[in-house]
Amino acid sequence: MPQNLASFTGNSHRHTLPRGMACATCRRRKIKCDGHKPCKQCRRSSHTTDCQYPLVARNGAQRSQRPMTIKLETPIAVLRTSSYDDNSSIFFQGPPDSEEIPLAWTMPVSVGIAASPPPKDETRPSASHMLDPVIENPPLDVIERLVDAFFGNFSQVGFFLDVAAFRHSALLAVPFNSCQRPLPVLLTAVCAWGSRFSPALRHPVYNEDAFLVYTLQNMNHNLDGDHPKRVLHSIQAHVLVSLYYFTLGRPMEGIYHSNAAVSLALSAGLHLIKSTQSRDSEIQDTPLRSPCSLSDLAERIDGFWTVVIVNNYWAASFGSPSAIQYCDTPIDTPWPLDLDDHVSPELFELPVGCLIVDGFSTLALHSKASILLERAISFSANNADDFDDMESDAFDVLLDQFMLSLPLGLGLGCGDELKPRLLVLQTLTHAAIIRLHAHRCHTSDESRRKYLTAAAAVINIITNTDFSTWRHIDPIMGILWTTVGEVFVAELSNAEILGGGAAGSLTEQYQDLTFCLETILSAMRSFSSIPLMERFCVRLEEAYANTLLEN
Repeated sequence: MPQNLASFTGNSHRHTLPRGMACATCRRRKIKCDGHKPCKQCRRSSHTTDCQYPLVARNGAQRSQRPMTIKLETPIAVLRTSSYDDNSSIFFQGPPDSEEIPLAWTMPVSVGIAASPPPKDETRPSASHMLDPVIENPPLDVIERLVDAFFGNFSQVGFFLDVAAFRHSALLAVPFNSCQRPLPVLLTAVCAWGSRFSPALRHPVYNEDAFLVYTLQNMNHNLDGDHPKRVLHSIQAHVLVSLYYFTLGRPMEGIYHSNAAVSLALSAGLHLIKSTQSRDSEIQDTPLRSPCSLSDLAERIDGFWTVVIVNNYWAASFGSPSAIQYCDTPIDTPWPLDLDDHVSPELFELPVGCLIVDGFSTLALHSKASILLERAISFSANNADDFDDMESDAFDVLLDQFMLSLPLGLGLGCGDELKPRLLVLQTLTHAAIIRLHAHRCHTSDESRRKYLTAAAAVINIITNTDFSTWRHIDPIMGILWTTVGEVFVAELSNAEILGGGAAGSLTEQYQDLTFCLETILSAMRSFSSIPLMERFCVRLEEAYANTLLEN
């Protein structure tokens, strides 16, 4: 057994603290805790804020520190907050240590990776838990630093407004709620992200928690007033908050805001840009005027497809029903174009073709890849008992065609800013292939070949990518890499370990599988500062270690 796996199978469970008194992180990872706050293990992994110990009542009984959770009620307009209710948590179904909540990503060949771990980031309070600080008019220097931190680090899909125009309006020396500036909840959502990216900029009043609480408490006022872009800005705010909770791995809050963004986008007719571009939206309370410039039109096109991607992230990752019924929802909005393409008046004449014929911008390809993944998961789930070979073969051809439309690699000719997006595009597509063929990989040689080839392709991408210069990565990669890791864990559980040669020699297959798993885990550990990535990395480590023990 490789030496670096000793922590999985050795004596990491033995420590001098009383049973159950280790910090939450060490108990979850089953590693030795020294009892300090923060403990050595949390300091080493730079997760000092996550070093939380169980509370002990006067009678000596433990009370688990659980996160405050926002209670979501109405489907779109009203966000009411309440204190955390143990029985309402979607993360805990049973004792505090019970974490076996199945996720859509768990495949039939899975060896038991529980796909929805409970939230580790317990430092994010609910809106009802904190006093609302006075942030009605944050200093411009604070806003400037946080906005720049956001745009300098936000590498994932999600921001669809014109960056230069947004920054300019955000820094205008006019009142915070002026129509010349971004909608307040959008600006505070951006500042919350910026503060999260830059702990060094943390302000005693204008900090991540304060901006997040303000955003949540005022989200139901998004459509009030006469801000000219209140609909688009409301959608953008919901998208950013949804992705914020996606990064933390908190589906209840995140799916709510994703669904709210979808509802607003569909109600405003963003899915029917060509049909509605010459008339106002039919929403009486939230009018969306006709675009007055190509830049406005570009924001609406990009906004719709961004909402589609975020919706598909949640549907694919946490098994939530898609808020967009693709078979029943007419869509004539053109595929998004690259920034330079938006200057052409011919944008109004773009044909709405099929999925593969047009739309080769990065955002368009990202939208298509996310749709294909969501459809592959939905198709596999709906046909688990009675698999339709003809429909599956047609879907398989579509995936093959789409794969050919993607850029070949992340190496030469690929700018540094584009590499993270291309990584996501390629991995999304390979994950869709894995999910489509997972049900037949043990009964069809062709499905098994494509299933394993897609997983191997992801390993090849990782080994040929230098992550040392990457500051951030799209959190969806934690789930995608776990999906690929499950393939190799399942193969490892059935592999022959010892060869027929020298005593104790390992088979080539066994060595290849362990190499693939170590490659994935190494990449995931590089971005363990992302809570969602860290949790799935721990899960994959545990499944890997358990498989090694069983063998």
